[in-house]
Amino acid sequence: MSRRYSIAPGTLWRLFRRMGPHMRPHRRKLALGGLAMVGVALAEVARPWPLKIVFDGILILQETPDPVTTWLTSAFPTGDMLLAATAVAILGIALLGGGAGFAQAYLIAAVGQKVVAQIRLDLYRHIQRLSHSFHDTASSGDIIARLTGDVRMMRDLLIDAVVFFAARILVIAVTIGVMAWMDWRLTLVALAILPPLWAVTRYFGGRIKGAARKQRRKEGKIAVVMTEGISSINVVKGFAREAYEAERFAKQNNSSAEAGVVTTRLAANMDRVTQVLLALGTALVLWYGVTRVRVGAISPGDLLVFTAYLSSLYKPVRKMAAMTARVAKATASGERLLEIFDLVPEVEERPGAVDACRLEGHVRFEALTFAYPDAEPVLRNADLAIDPGEIVAIVGPSGTGKTSATRLLMRFYDPLSGRVTVDGCDIRYLTLDSLRGNIAVVLQDSVLFGTSVRDNIAYGRLDASDAEIAAAARAAEADTFIRALPQGYDTVLGERGETLSGGQRQRIAIARAILRDAPILILDEPLSGLDPVTGRSLLVGLRRAAAGRTTFLIAHDALTLSLATRVVRLEAGRFADSPPDRSLSA
Repeated sequence: MSRRYSIAPGTLWRLFRRMGPHMRPHRRKLALGGLAMVGVALAEVARPWPLKIVFDGILILQETPDPVTTWLTSAFPTGDMLLAATAVAILGIALLGGGAGFAQAYLIAAVGQKVVAQIRLDLYRHIQRLSHSFHDTASSGDIIARLTGDVRMMRDLLIDAVVFFAARILVIAVTIGVMAWMDWRLTLVALAILPPLWAVTRYFGGRIKGAARKQRRKEGKIAVVMTEGISSINVVKGFAREAYEAERFAKQNNSSAEAGVVTTRLAANMDRVTQVLLALGTALVLWYGVTRVRVGAISPGDLLVFTAYLSSLYKPVRKMAAMTARVAKATASGERLLEIFDLVPEVEERPGAVDACRLEGHVRFEALTFAYPDAEPVLRNADLAIDPGEIVAIVGPSGTGKTSATRLLMRFYDPLSGRVTVDGCDIRYLTLDSLRGNIAVVLQDSVLFGTSVRDNIAYGRLDASDAEIAAAARAAEADTFIRALPQGYDTVLGERGETLSGGQRQRIAIARAILRDAPILILDEPLSGLDPVTGRSLLVGLRRAAAGRTTFLIAHDALTLSLATRVVRLEAGRFADSPPDRSLSA
């Protein structure tokens, strides 16, 4: 067996160390669940004893009964009274075990759901905090798979497995103790199959973990294909590629199903071998137990109780072996989560970073050099100075770093060398939230959310009043069409705002930027892809959004460039002022 597929204790320890703190707020419920677990264990241990009393105290009277049988026959002198007491005891034990089992299941399930929800929230927050470089390469489908399926598996590992093993170990320990008290020789025979059972569990558990890791990886690929196919439905339908996408999905789906079959086959094989070993143990106990009864070492009732305890011993052992398969799968999912949790944002706030108040908008790029991973630098010792209120158009061929410059300003990335300053302060010494709070953005493909129009505009400033939202919409020339929608500002948009036209989506994005009221504005190809009539109608809103703000305007078309008060060309990684008529050739 490959070592990398074994369930390493170090991996489990890392998972519990990372995820365990989520259980601390639920200590009280876990403690109550532990008490209920003790009740379940006591009921399991007490369950066979009424049958022993029936055999040794009523059906087959013993010359020298054990102390428990002696006490009960003296307390209930007639057979009918003892039989009635035994029947009541069976019912009482069932009620105790059932009540304790319900309490344990409810408490543990409640804690499990809350712990999983908290882990999912922490993972989502961590993903949000990761640098833009992570999101450039990460697949949204795979991230969704980790946030859903992989996180859900943590309940199996952190809650269900811990409680399950603790409860079964408690039952096993008490059962072995009682069995040893009854006949230690027979107990040794019963325990003889545990070492090979442990070896079988370890062997199959490691292989199941490897298969589960492969299955989860393939399920992540399914999520990728599914997300791409659904999010790009316009392209799929436009090129009539429904059959192609279905075939692509089917290929990944079948691959995942095959991996799932391997996992199931391994689990079934482990269960089959476990059953054979447990049957062997039962046969040995039965054979040796009858021999002990014949020599008078134990009573028939003792053997009956012992075989019943054997079920109490072997049943949890078998379930623990099966649970090992679930733990192996959960561990594979946990490793996928740790891959994300272990990522450190490349762009982080420095110790002692200060909150920026409202900035004036003096922006300086000083000797900036920047390159994406495994690529040539797009900026090489570049310098640029922009005064407050300037609308600076950055032009140049595609791929020269125009958008990269604005991303450096927002600290999506840090430069390899040089610095970006605002109002004379290096932005690396400002808190990220306060820096980005001074910047508003309007992109070519304006991202809208599947919420109301009001909420989409208010995304620019969450505490804005309805009057301020409406004023921003009017400034963006959006108020008229918004009020014509079925529910006006309360109309819920489709995903990414697909229920609106391109011009309407852009007007809402402009309104959001106006509401932001930030001193720095980034307009990244705001009119690209729109027809000239729609583009000209949006110019009024863009001028209002840019008025009095330091504005970075990334564009190629003359209509957008008409907004600029200054044009800067970016070539060979450096900025150079350019006359407006030269920029149109970019």
